[in-house]
Amino acid sequence: MIPAGMTANLQTLVIAINKPFKNNLHMKINDYIENRMERNQRGNFVKPKLQEVVTWVKNSWEKITDSCIANALRTGYLDKKYSFKDSAIAKHERFGPLILKKMESQEIHQEIQELDCYDDVPEDDDMIVIE
Repeated sequence: MIPAGMTANLQTLVIAINKPFKNNLHMKINDYIENRMERNQRGNFVKPKLQEVVTWVKNSWEKITDSCIANALRTGYLDKKYSFKDSAIAKHERFGPLILKKMESQEIHQEIQELDCYDDVPEDDDMIVIE
């Protein structure tokens, strides 16, 4: 479940890519229905030719630019070239501080687990370690 107000941050591909793609495609479909749809001899509507539909999809996809995709990836922190702290998720007014705090506590916990507390014990020591 996505918290209220977080869709744009957590589903960035839906917002930045799928929505404009579908909007462009719907414009082509609506244009066909309103201006070019024909009826056959029995009075039924004739569906568009497959090649025309493929062209609509192709043209709609071509309107999605590389910068749209890059921005969507960066916003949703799917592009690891950018720091999480620079992402829209981390900057979210309500959830950003909570997520950052949780991440920080997990990092500290991980650092503690990775500590080698036996560094100061000489290798030739016969000490028995009980865990």
